[in-house]
This record gives sequence, C-alpha cells and structure tokens, in this order.
Amino acid sequence: MLIKGKRIRNPKIYLGDMEENTLFTIGNILTDNILSILIEKFGLVDPREGEIFFPSPLIGIMCKRNAVGEFIPQKDKPKETAYKAQEWDIKDWGGYSHSGTAYVPYKRFPRKFIDPKEHKLVIRRNPDGDSIVTLDKNFRNNADWPADITFAINLFLEIFEHAQTFKITEENDFIDFTNTQTVNWEILPKGERVWEAFNKKNSTSISPSEQYLIKERFDFIESFKPDSIRKGIGGYTGYLVFEFQDKNLYIFDSILYGEATYIFEDEWENASKLTKKEIINNNLSKDRIIHNKQWQLKLRKHLF
Repeated sequence: MLIKGKRIRNPKIYLGDMEENTLFTIGNILTDNILSILIEKFGLVDPREGEIFFPSPLIGIMCKRNAVGEFIPQKDKPKETAYKAQEWDIKDWGGYSHSGTAYVPYKRFPRKFIDPKEHKLVIRRNPDGDSIVTLDKNFRNNADWPADITFAINLFLEIFEHAQTFKITEENDFIDFTNTQTVNWEILPKGERVWEAFNKKNSTSISPSEQYLIKERFDFIESFKPDSIRKGIGGYTGYLVFEFQDKNLYIFDSILYGEATYIFEDEWENASKLTKKEIINNNLSKDRIIHNKQWQLKLRKHLF
C-alpha cells in the first residue's frame, strides 16, 4: 500500500491488506524521483543491490531520532539544576581582553534518554524484479509492533515523502542483515584540521558560543597530535574519533550531539564496529568525561 504525507499516527489503516502476523518491510520502488533523492541526500549515484547506508541525522527530526536518540523531559518530576557552558569575553579598564568559559546553572525537568533505533536503508529486489530501497528491518503486522512500525513509516516519509509496504517471504528475504557491515567512518587527510573539515552547513543549528567551545575542545585534543582522525559519515555524521596508537586509545566525541567524551581501549577494527548505543550508553568505554570545567584536566590524565 502507498503511504503519503508528512507523518502518520496510527499504522493500522495502512496495513489493512495484510493478514495478522504477516512479515513485511517499509520501502519504495526505485523510480526516477527516488533515485534523485538518493543522489541528493546520500550521494548514491549508482545504488547497487545489497548496498546499505545510514540516514544522516541532519536530514530531519526522525533521522536525528533514528541516529542519535532523544531526551524526553519528565514533566511529572521536580526540576533539577543543570549547567550550560557559555563563552565570555570582556575588556578591563586598561583595554586588555579577557576571555574564558562560564558554566551557568539553570533549572530544567529531568530528562529520559530514548535510545536511537539505528535503522539503515538497503537496496533490494522484490519478487517482481523491481529494485527497491527498504529498511534493514522487517516487521510483523500484530499488536506488539505499532510504535516501531509508526516510527519506520515516518522515517521513510521524512526522507522520501511517501512509503510502501512490501510483504516478506522466505523466497524474497535473501539478505542476512545481521552479518552486513557498513562503512561508518572515513579518515581525515593528514594536516586537515577538524573544524575546517567539518562542513559549515552542519553547524547551522549550533549557536556561535557553542561553536567556540566545540572548536576549543577539538583544538585541545589535536594539540596531543593523534595518529589519525576519523569523522563519521551517514548516521554517524557529527561524530569524530581521535586515534592514539602508542597509548591504544580512541577518543570519541561529537560536534553536534552529546554531553561527554568517551575513551575506548581496543584495536580500531573493533572500535569501528561500536554501535551508537554502545558509544552513548557507556557500556564498553574506559572512561566517560563530561563536558565541563574539569574536562581538560581529566582528559589530559589519559593522554600524558
């Protein structure tokens, strides 16, 4: 069934042509219009069967929730004190400039973190021989799945402005998604600074004060001369990894998201396979350093 619109609330009306417990996925046939969207938003000029790619969080709110997760204010609970970093710059009576960072307290509701779904898109072929782009996840048409199905459809609507349902059978479900790896990182050329390499259009949602603090943070890490710097692509856009081979350390941080720096000890082959949930939830990291006035001091202890 063809689904159009910006957002749906209840997927039930769009699944009326399926029997209960039918296995299906969400996708679109690769028409000229869909192909133009794949070129514009993913850089896929010649999409090939089996190719998997991760929607960038910069596409829209659903893609951001899919890649990064979200914080939900708990308005039924008392407000708590949080701190916001702000850059300051003043001149004294002698005309000398002084600058620094202040951590300003403010009240907010406690926030509950919702894990990212981390859905990826894949090029497949349906039983009629059409090339299609679908999610890398299948669903069941039953009462246990409505929230997941709603999220998946809205993700597709945000990217393509319409979506279709495709029934899955043993004959056409030929891709084993569990063993498929995607390329999530690309290495920055030697000598290229992080801030200059970061596409300026990605910083439109960041205030000038935040941009100053982020640049200061990455300049500090770069001052220790990492062996390589990798930037996330696709759904990992905005994330950076600084590699220090002699210390067997990988420092994960983000230009766009998060409130902390994560430090991992392992081979890059293993570190590169970390999911966003594993990074964010701090399941495997050696240390998690909150972005506050103690950040430089704590990070320095790992790098000296």
